[in-house]
Amino acid sequence: MNNAAQAIFSLHYIGLNLKKGVTEADFEEFVRQRGVQIPAYPGWRWTLLKGLRGERENQYLMLYEAPSLPLYSRYVAENGEQTAEAQNFWQQHPQALALIAEWKTYATFAELPTLFTTYSLVAENTNSSLAEGPNYQVVAGQKTRSRVVGIHNLALRAGVKPQTFEQFIIDNIHRVEDYPGWKFHLLKGQGGNRQEQYAVMLEIESLDSLNSFHPELDVSTEKALSFVKAHQDTERMYDEWRTLASFSGAPQLYTDYLAIAGNGQ
Repeated sequence: MNNAAQAIFSLHYIGLNLKKGVTEADFEEFVRQRGVQIPAYPGWRWTLLKGLRGERENQYLMLYEAPSLPLYSRYVAENGEQTAEAQNFWQQHPQALALIAEWKTYATFAELPTLFTTYSLVAENTNSSLAEGPNYQVVAGQKTRSRVVGIHNLALRAGVKPQTFEQFIIDNIHRVEDYPGWKFHLLKGQGGNRQEQYAVMLEIESLDSLNSFHPELDVSTEKALSFVKAHQDTERMYDEWRTLASFSGAPQLYTDYLAIAGNGQ
C-alpha cells in the first residue's frame, strides 16, 4: 500500500464556550451563516459534525479530509502544528482569520491544544453506491446534503499483529457490501491522541438512510436483516474479522454524527 497516495482524515474535538453562555443554537447559527466561509486548504475540505447518538451525543467534531499525505503535510506538521505554508495561507486570507477569531467566541477551534487524531486510510469500499463529494453541501435550488458520519473505534485481539489485521482488510475489502448509500473506511491513527489505533468511518447519505436500517443504538430493522441475509459472504468476512479485532458498534466506543456545516469540494 502506498501511504502517500491514501487519503488523510483528521478529527478534532470542538467544545462550546459554556462560561460565556453560548448555546448549541448560537454556535450552529454562526457556523451555518458565517463560519462556512472559512476556507479549507487547497484540495482539502472540512465538515463540522454533531453527535447524534453514542458516546458523544450532542457534542461536536471537526473532520478534515486531504487527498494524500504529502498534501496534508504541506499544511500540518506531525505534531499538529501549522507549517510555514499554512501560516502563509492564513496571512493571505485575513477575512478568514477574523471569522476564526469570531468562531472562538462561540467554541474551541480545530487547533492545538484541542484533542485530535490524524488517520491514514487503510482501505475503503470502492463498490459503494455513495456518491463522491463533501458530506455537507448547500446548492441553490437543491436539498441540502447533510450526511451521517459514524466513527467506531476498534481494538485488536491479544496476539494479533497490526500488519495481519490490515492485510486481512486489504485482501477482503472487495467482499464488503454496504447498505445502499453507505460507505466503509478503515482508518489507522498516525498522529495525535489515538496513534497506531484503528477506527471504522462510515459515511451515510442521510439521517433517513441511517434510521431505515438502524433507528436506534444497536437496533436493526427488517430492512437491515433482509440485507444481511442476502449478503452472506459479507457476513462471513465480518466473522473472520472478529477473530482478529473488535467489530464496528457495541461494545466498542462509537458515535454517529450528523454533518451540519462544511467547506471544500
